[in-house]
Amino acid sequence: MLLLSGLVAAGQSQPGAQTTAPAPDARWRRALDAWDTGAYPAALDDLRAIMRSPQAPEYLERVALLTGELYATTEVTPDAVGGGAISADGRHVMYVVRPPKPGGPATGVRIARLGATVETIADLPGPAAFDRSGRRVAWLRLGQPPSDARNSEIVVRDLATGTEQVWLGAGLHKTAPLSWSDDRVIFLGAESGDSARTDFYAVRPGSAPVRLTEEPGFKMNAVIDPRETVLAYTVTTVSPFSPPAAGGAGAGGGGGGGRGGGRGGAPTLPTIGLVNVAAKSTRTVTGGGFTMSADGSTVAWVSRGADGSYTLNTSPAQSDKVTEIRSGREPINAPALSPDGKLVAYEYRQFADWEIYVSEGTNHRRLTRDIQHDLQPRFLNNSQLIGMIGEARHRRSHLYDVATGRRTPLLHNNTIRTVVPQYSWLPSANGERLLVSADRDGDTVSPERGLYVVDLTRKVTVADVTARIDRQLAAESDLRDRVTAAFKPVADLARKVTGAASVTRVWEHARALFDFDSKHISQPGNAKAIEYLTQAYASFGYKPEQQWFSPQNALGGKTANVVARLPGTVNPELIYVVSSHFDSVAVGPGADDDTSGTTALLEAARILAGTPLPATVVFASFTGEEAGLLGSREFVRLAGEAKWNVVGALNNDMIGWAGESGRMDNTIRYSNAGIRDIQHGAAILFSNLVLYDSKYYQGTDAAAFFTAWGDIVGGIGSYPILGNPHYHQPTDYLDTINQRQVTETAKVTAATLIYLASSPSRLKDVKAARSGTGVEVTWTPSPETGVKSYIVAYGPATDPLRTRVTVASPKAVLPALPAGTHVAVKAVNGRGLEGWDWARAVVQ
Repeated sequence: MLLLSGLVAAGQSQPGAQTTAPAPDARWRRALDAWDTGAYPAALDDLRAIMRSPQAPEYLERVALLTGELYATTEVTPDAVGGGAISADGRHVMYVVRPPKPGGPATGVRIARLGATVETIADLPGPAAFDRSGRRVAWLRLGQPPSDARNSEIVVRDLATGTEQVWLGAGLHKTAPLSWSDDRVIFLGAESGDSARTDFYAVRPGSAPVRLTEEPGFKMNAVIDPRETVLAYTVTTVSPFSPPAAGGAGAGGGGGGGRGGGRGGAPTLPTIGLVNVAAKSTRTVTGGGFTMSADGSTVAWVSRGADGSYTLNTSPAQSDKVTEIRSGREPINAPALSPDGKLVAYEYRQFADWEIYVSEGTNHRRLTRDIQHDLQPRFLNNSQLIGMIGEARHRRSHLYDVATGRRTPLLHNNTIRTVVPQYSWLPSANGERLLVSADRDGDTVSPERGLYVVDLTRKVTVADVTARIDRQLAAESDLRDRVTAAFKPVADLARKVTGAASVTRVWEHARALFDFDSKHISQPGNAKAIEYLTQAYASFGYKPEQQWFSPQNALGGKTANVVARLPGTVNPELIYVVSSHFDSVAVGPGADDDTSGTTALLEAARILAGTPLPATVVFASFTGEEAGLLGSREFVRLAGEAKWNVVGALNNDMIGWAGESGRMDNTIRYSNAGIRDIQHGAAILFSNLVLYDSKYYQGTDAAAFFTAWGDIVGGIGSYPILGNPHYHQPTDYLDTINQRQVTETAKVTAATLIYLASSPSRLKDVKAARSGTGVEVTWTPSPETGVKSYIVAYGPATDPLRTRVTVASPKAVLPALPAGTHVAVKAVNGRGLEGWDWARAVVQ
């Protein structure tokens, strides 16, 4: 790519040339320009020079935010269940320990102390809550049988000494402690034999519990102010003690959850009880998103009118006076009060996306202006709040200055390529630390969820950022070196094919499909799209097939996938599948989800039509994805009946949203890291697309592939993942799509297929067994014609490809290796193309 190579060269001095180093301002501008085009080596060279100059402190914050995190972040654990809880002073964290066996019961709550290192100080078998000082916890010791809540005990533990004292023994039904100060624990309980109500109680050591609520009925989800003067609860129709509690542990706290799409109608809203604890008097309000200020002075909630209107209300916590802050037809959600109760932040949707507004009385000010959803405001103090950007499953946290609106990204993994989905956020009561649940490694598939503490009082140093840049440059250089060498035998072909891609043709397909409106299987546009796709594939020279089947809610009783085949010239029995779904949700035309993927697939099929490859490529346009992956599952079923040997698969879904900048970027959503790197290489060498990555395939047609064929899946979709505010909305229109970005994705798809179908597939049945004084490695011979050799690599888990040897047959004898050594094998064909993924084993 000439533009990229020119940018890379611009950041390097030529041997013997007389050059003058640019000033830091010029380097910074040059680094920004290079970063924005994905020319990361050039950008990192300039950033490294800046951070090693005397001006480094001046540029520290800017460079830190460009390359990753500004605030110091500590990993509490790489594997927690849920979001955990953080003490008021931010010094302790608790979280639920994942069960040792998948699907097993949680094993309890772990409490850790934060310092220079993370120190585990307690493992408790039951759910717990920090006191307001952060020095102690109250926890629920389950009795026998654990399902009988009457037999449980409330135990208080001193975190410094480990000493424990039982504050309340068997008798009352009890749930986990929810709030407590130095002299009493508050919990939800019920009298034995009373199946008609639950109440909140307070208990002191050595004293009988005192009931704090008088109203009848079931109560849960309490919020209480720090002085314990006001307690708020949700009125519910179901008792937590009937059926009896299962006894699973829970750490309490945590935030997150998700919304982000449209909300409408007039749903039934919960009733909230507000208890004056001293007087034991209760009043009720009806509304959603109930919240209380940290000082307990003010409460807020959103009510709904019979006409579907929304009203944001505030009220003194101990008064019946209600103030309507804002009212109208525009949706309002998730209010949050500043600690002093004077400001209320909330989600407000005036157009397609949600924004965060801040109101003081009836004076409203818009805080955010991102095209994506801005959600879940939460005050840290009276001048700062945190908010989230993105769709429910993959949001990113940001810090906002309430007065200026300045936005600072928070959690990151300090790498260039990998997306970091975040799931829950909980500030400490003092607002100085933020507990975040996230997949910092980008792996959304495994059950592990990391738990991290962002210290908002401590920023990274010049040395931290310099080391980060060095790591990023090494990783990016290694990636580029590997993929450039890998593609070399087919680079000319890939360049020729991708050079034929046409934005105009992509646009023509998009326009035609958009005019069919919704293409959901229950809508007329579905049948029109099937016919259009059939004709399109035929116009490229293929002989398309319609795979008809009869799902329950299909209009006319049937729908169909459209499939076209590019037969292989050397190993036609080996098949690579590339797919997108052409249906949309019923309420909209689905210009991004997934007409964009469909048009990229058509363009990839067109530019490859005259270029048969060694292995067979099947282009599959799926129906019924929005009805439950129906088309991809039918395709997989038919492939199984036909005994297809599918050795690799790509799936593109939502690739066209224009976003809010001129850059063209997207995410590789993969199960296979080898295919991921090939796709990065295809983007770097043959397109202007900048790709990031996340291990993600569930909930898409790729899931059907993974279920049928295992870990051989790649593809492109939505950067940041599901960032489009029009996702599943009637407003998913054609004018929000960048057709050039779609075309660049078609180029990456075609170049990836050229490599995959021309190189050896992943080997099978690798075994590493001790034999004599060494380790014998064997595997099933490669199914491809023309394989000349095999590369065998081995090393420790931290560097599994450290040592490499080449052999001519499917067997290698390695020296004596310690248990736990990783062994990996791939084939190499006569053109010098290496297999796109390693097959692996571990020495026992």
